[in-house]
Amino acid sequence: MRKTASRKPKIELAEFPSKDSSLKKFERFFEGLRRKYKISDDDYHRIYLASSEAFINAIVHGNKRDPNKKVRVKFKVFKRSFEIEIQDEGEGFTPEGVPDPTVDENLLKESGRGVFIMQAFADVVKFHKTKSGMKVIIKIKKRSSAL
Repeated sequence: MRKTASRKPKIELAEFPSKDSSLKKFERFFEGLRRKYKISDDDYHRIYLASSEAFINAIVHGNKRDPNKKVRVKFKVFKRSFEIEIQDEGEGFTPEGVPDPTVDENLLKESGRGVFIMQAFADVVKFHKTKSGMKVIIKIKKRSSAL
């Protein structure tokens, strides 16, 4: 019986202060990943849309824009998928408690669409409360010919 070696993912890490200006740095980080790993347009847009929603939620809702608190990003590249972890230092929340933004009484509300958008663009979205905050794990299967 031949044993196949499991390939470890390629991992990229970044940390950002919880300030609105960090979104530009986050964008540059993801543009760099796009070039480095030759991510297709379709895959990149799904990765970026889901991840940026998690990132903005971490700054605004998780860390309450406290510049002393950090948002940590871990980007993993597997052969057939991508996995992004966004970790804040906030108190966490119950994802089931987020109102459905497609229900009539929520259509005009200014917030509450982030989780919906993440779930629309990702294949898997998981939320974990940790000792140091909330972690969102986003998994996206590669759909390009780059497999």
